[in-house]
Amino acid sequence: MYRLIRNLYILTFITIIIFVSGWAFQHHSTRRSLTVSAEKVANLSAQSLCIEINGWLAERARTIEAAAIFVSNSDWSEEQIVTYLATLLDHNDTFSSIYFGTADNRLFNATGWQPPTGFDLRERPWYKRAAEEGETIFTEAFVNASSDMIIVTVARPVYSTGGEMVGVVGGDVSIYQIVNLVNNRENSPGGYAFLFDNNNNLLAYPGLDYNPEAGLVGLDTVFNPAFAAGAEFSSGPVEQTETSEAGYLAYQPVELTDWHLATFIPHSAFMQTATRITNEFITAIVATTLVFLLFVFYHNRYVHRPLLTFEHGIKQIDLQDTLDYRLPLKKNDEFSNLGLTINRLLDKVQDYFEKLEEKELSMKTANRELEEMIRQLTTTEEALDYSEEKLYFLSYHDQLTGLYNRSYFEAKLGMLNGNPTHPTTVIFVDIDGLKLINDTMGHASGDRLLKVCAALIRETLQETGIPARVGGDEFAIILPLTGRREGDGIARQLRTQTELYNRQNSNLPLSVSIGVASSDEEGGTLFALTRQAEDLMFRDKLRRSSSARNGLVRSLLAALDERSFSTDLVLDRQVDLCLMIGEKINLSSSRLSNLALLAQVHNLGIVGIPDKILFKKEPLDHEEIKIMQKHPEIGFRIASSSSDLTGVADLILRHHERWDGSGYPLGLRGIEIPIECRILAIVDTYYAMTSNRPYRKAISPIKTLEEILKASGTKFDPEIVQVFIAIHAAKKIS
Repeated sequence: MYRLIRNLYILTFITIIIFVSGWAFQHHSTRRSLTVSAEKVANLSAQSLCIEINGWLAERARTIEAAAIFVSNSDWSEEQIVTYLATLLDHNDTFSSIYFGTADNRLFNATGWQPPTGFDLRERPWYKRAAEEGETIFTEAFVNASSDMIIVTVARPVYSTGGEMVGVVGGDVSIYQIVNLVNNRENSPGGYAFLFDNNNNLLAYPGLDYNPEAGLVGLDTVFNPAFAAGAEFSSGPVEQTETSEAGYLAYQPVELTDWHLATFIPHSAFMQTATRITNEFITAIVATTLVFLLFVFYHNRYVHRPLLTFEHGIKQIDLQDTLDYRLPLKKNDEFSNLGLTINRLLDKVQDYFEKLEEKELSMKTANRELEEMIRQLTTTEEALDYSEEKLYFLSYHDQLTGLYNRSYFEAKLGMLNGNPTHPTTVIFVDIDGLKLINDTMGHASGDRLLKVCAALIRETLQETGIPARVGGDEFAIILPLTGRREGDGIARQLRTQTELYNRQNSNLPLSVSIGVASSDEEGGTLFALTRQAEDLMFRDKLRRSSSARNGLVRSLLAALDERSFSTDLVLDRQVDLCLMIGEKINLSSSRLSNLALLAQVHNLGIVGIPDKILFKKEPLDHEEIKIMQKHPEIGFRIASSSSDLTGVADLILRHHERWDGSGYPLGLRGIEIPIECRILAIVDTYYAMTSNRPYRKAISPIKTLEEILKASGTKFDPEIVQVFIAIHAAKKIS
């Protein structure tokens, strides 16, 4: 026990020494970490503020670039150019003026101001610099004497379609928003940001007021020379000698301009934490020392001596051998009370041991159940949040295309009709032949075509207008503040996008009918304008219907070439062999023409069969065979929609009928089957068996001839089989 007490004292002393040493190390590390944090905060603050400034400048540059694109159109009159610039100025409150100076020294100003006689616009800094650099530029900043604001000019050259520069579009922009943004940026207590240019002129600094007569304020009028030099070159530690304020200065250049952004954070803002920690630690050391001294005194007097006596009794307790032993109790003091408590604990030890394992198992089970309940509650809450967001989205959007739905379109139309803006344009778009695609290639292909059309509309609009799917194959677009010319341009662009898509996706072509209606003046309602656009779309659909259907069929024939097992050479041989048989049995010239066309397009319905069935190497199962046998009906529907193939539509439908009536889809037998189909059945079988397929290799002509003879009278017309045998015997078959 004595050694234990001694070791306790030694351990306590060593703990105090370690504690003090750790504090010294921690204090040094804390100061270093806080200094590094100050540098990181300054750099991150400068970067984030610079990003905001760059975004603000880029937005103003886009405004001037939009004006340059507009005035580059030689069709606009002078009055239209001024009107457009005035409208642009009204929608951009940060511009005090927007103007267009031509190469022949004429000025179109949105504010109406005109220069005096003899004033050469081409010698102005904004004009010369934009013309020399050939891109959007920002001039040096200056203080406007009339508005007491810092102004910068944004300018961009304008080129004709031939590449000749015809002038420069410019705009005077007040940067008061940037100044406020910089002035109000407080990185930390005592920290601030400021903005200056290459001439060391301060553009923004907290509390700085500009005198219009004196112009911009120099950097060295606010900061000492050493601090100003630090701001001019790079980021790093600096010191304000006038205030003895040490800190960190972060530097960032601003894109598109000659400006530089700097943020300053004083070290004192971060060192306050280190000072507070030091004071708290010293207080803790003093309190710990006092407590330790009191502990030593109390321990020696009231614990050490009685404890030695109590120690002997404790050593007699051996729970491994017996639980019946109890401490002897001689007098009523603190240790006797403690002994009584220990004896009571010994009375309960056995019960505790027996119940401990049971309680531990019960606790583990309860914990697992609680964790499962928490997981289920979390999952349910997330599912409810997701469902609410999804229901809100679906209430106003078309689920297939992601565009707005008809409900949203009609609600938006009603709202705009109550407060109309002019000009307004409404465009209706209808997909031609969507029902034919659904009937022949399946609704999945039709849905994919709807998504393609929606994507092309989004790409054409480029975040402008309000596009919606208002019917099964119809889309509508509301274009506020858009005239007839712009509306027609959007329609032309949509057709161009459609043509580009069709060049790359001939297997699923897209054809659209478009109606454009515009209201340039007040008087009519948007509902009437919508009906007008829909009527124009239907007229376009009627005008294009025949050519659109034939074009779609041609595209499907092109897709058939890509999916057919037969090469052009084999197909030509099939046509030749059909014609030889037809001439041999004296078919009329019109029937021979239909026979030749049938030999070319009889498998047109194959375009509606999935690739996984068409190119499957293993034998088809029952369901796959039923799908494959639908291709004559699909081909019939395609051919019926084309004026070029109407004459052979019925032949395509019947080309898989068999002589004994076991064919499909009508189950015709004997001479009920058209003669053209009976001829094609033999020729198609011959070339199919002598050609390679995904599920087998080609069969020899002799073996194929034997199989055709076996099927005479069941699958094939016996008389035509004999004609075919005769032609084959004469070695006229390639």
